[in-house]
Amino acid sequence: MLSIAQAASRRGSAGVPLPGMYLPLQARSVQICKGQLTLLVGPPSAGKSLLAFNLIARMRVPTLAFLLDSDQLTAAARFGSILTGEKFLHVKDSIDAYAEQLRELSDFQTCFYAQDMDDIRLQVDAFEQRYGLPPDLVVVDNLGNLTSAMDNEWALLKALALELDLLAREMQCAVIACAHVTDLETTSPAGRTKILGKISQYPRLILSVGFDPATGEYRVAHVKNSSGPSDVSASHPVTMYADPSRMLISESDPAWTPSRMAAGNPDPVDSGWNSLR
Repeated sequence: MLSIAQAASRRGSAGVPLPGMYLPLQARSVQICKGQLTLLVGPPSAGKSLLAFNLIARMRVPTLAFLLDSDQLTAAARFGSILTGEKFLHVKDSIDAYAEQLRELSDFQTCFYAQDMDDIRLQVDAFEQRYGLPPDLVVVDNLGNLTSAMDNEWALLKALALELDLLAREMQCAVIACAHVTDLETTSPAGRTKILGKISQYPRLILSVGFDPATGEYRVAHVKNSSGPSDVSASHPVTMYADPSRMLISESDPAWTPSRMAAGNPDPVDSGWNSLR
């Protein structure tokens, strides 16, 4: 039991925001903080993993990532693509040539297997034993890999969200979890009421994402935000630009205009990113 003054003096790192947040989201008071759970949600192919991987590369803090929806080669190629701006398939075909760039992520450890929360906690403990401190950031991509084989998937998803929230509080680390919790066929972010499974009560921050491959528009709505106003209905998302072929998310694409499609450009995303390389 602590007084509020004692809580402030003994707070440790709980509530401290991690660096590297995209500026348009930061302007909306969106922060990923230690001691808190963040959910990245959206339909399939909306770019949840794309955002998670980019945040890892931007934040450059001690990180333990459970990449349960990927294999070693694919994950390495994705980060190589993010770090260099080269096309993902090119990096994947020549992965040994990118060893030096991948070493830039020196504080980044990965696990490609976890069956339940016991496995996750075991690896977090191993990280702490190896480095002397728990990771600043834990990423789980994605929760569906821990629940899809279970009879009551939504109940387990809710329980996992609670366990990850407790882990964040206990270890005073930020936890980001990707979750496919909407079946909407849309390129726009889903509002909070459209998130299936009733898991919105535990995360402090929920970012709902949507990607339009025809225009390259990548939209992010903060449908729950304990540090500022929430866009519950996802009516006013932040619009950025994405090129999945290079695993890139840009805060602004100076080559992109709405008239580019009208001009008959068959590949608006690719042509925009060529000018940014």
